[in-house]
Amino acid sequence: MSQPRLVLFLADIEGNLAALRQTLSRACELANVPMPDVRWVESATALADAGWRVAELKLTPSGGKAVPEDHLDSLVRAVARDFRDQAVGLYTDKAGSYGRASLSEPGRPSRSLEGEYIDVVRQTSRWLGVEGPVLGRLLDGGATARNLLAAAVDFGGDEPHAPAPTGKGRRQDQPPAPPPEPDEDDRFVEAKLSEARRLMEQYLTHRK
Repeated sequence: MSQPRLVLFLADIEGNLAALRQTLSRACELANVPMPDVRWVESATALADAGWRVAELKLTPSGGKAVPEDHLDSLVRAVARDFRDQAVGLYTDKAGSYGRASLSEPGRPSRSLEGEYIDVVRQTSRWLGVEGPVLGRLLDGGATARNLLAAAVDFGGDEPHAPAPTGKGRRQDQPPAPPPEPDEDDRFVEAKLSEARRLMEQYLTHRK
């Protein structure tokens, strides 16, 4: 069974792990949560090619106390501020079919969403400018990647059911809010996904 994961994406491709740890340490202290162990994910070559350095924060049992993933938005804002560039944070609990993501960029309002695991991963991949299966393989390998690829060729609906609430609860029992309006980056990625769906449809047709 896949374990919950907390991953940060930094637009600073060179990255400085010591600086990142200092930023997260200050942010965790302000949030009154324990500082997690942080490491680079060296296997994320496809994301590196897209301009992102990936760091994973090691999660530990909370024992009923507050944990870093409860403060994902503030952690991501701190990273974007200190590194002076875009930062994206993603928390996933595949077993619970839950995800939460946050996007922050200096000088612009932060964006966040939470909801169904696959929906959140798909929207996060759009923010990152990569195909969904690329992010799925990073998180837990083949199963998520296959599900995202299947969703990409499903013409029934491409947008996630993800609200962008405030606060730290996992509101899976509440009805979803409408998705945020797509911006220019979202429309660009959507065009790429549409092209991928068209090619996949051609491929599947030729196999018959």
